[in-house]
Amino acid sequence: MKKTVMLGLAFWCIFTITGCHYYEEYRVLKSTADLQDERAELLKAYRLCLTKYQDEPPKAKEMCAPYTQSLREIEVRQQHGR
Repeated sequence: MKKTVMLGLAFWCIFTITGCHYYEEYRVLKSTADLQDERAELLKAYRLCLTKYQDEPPKAKEMCAPYTQSLREIEVRQQHGR
């Protein structure tokens, strides 16, 4: 009985440690995918903004600036995550 409990405890520890490793890998992959999705949405919105103000470059620069700033912030987050 004692050997069965010890064996069960050993398996539980191994699977828990392995599971933690895979969970950490999942979190990294998930956050990377989330950043890529956010970047894609911002690029789409940025292109729409540029199209909307294509005849007025100064206004385009002013109105679309928040998108460029957000895209830069995402780049910085991705670089710090590596």
